Amino acid sequence: MSARYVKPLATAALEPGVASATPQDILLSGDGLTTTWLSFKSANGNVISGIWASDAFSKKKSHPDEMEFCYLIEGRVKLTDAQGNSSVFNAGEAFIVEPGFDGLWESETPVRKYFVIAKCR
Repeated sequence: MSARYVKPLATAALEPGVASATPQDILLSGDGLTTTWLSFKSANGNVISGIWASDAFSKKKSHPDEMEFCYLIEGRVKLTDAQGNSSVFNAGEAFIVEPGFDGLWESETPVRKYFVIAKCR
């Protein structure tokens, strides 16, 4: 028996993934279909975590009042801020998107990541 309040983060151990489409008003390229395996949601909804996957696509991304921690399990992503500065991350790397980010998210290849999103304001 597993320890109480401890949950492995592997898609096989989670509920079935939920497929969703990126809203057309922020989709820039690709089909924008994603799958999320939600592993945790706080009682007040301010923190969520799990696994997220997509094929190659790009979208507008805005984090006015939340932070997101990402660890890439597979793939390559590029984040570009509103001033045109870019950061690229590959499988095995982690990063944080801080509150106030406004720019672009590009899944340059199929991507799978662990994530934690928390409201900060």
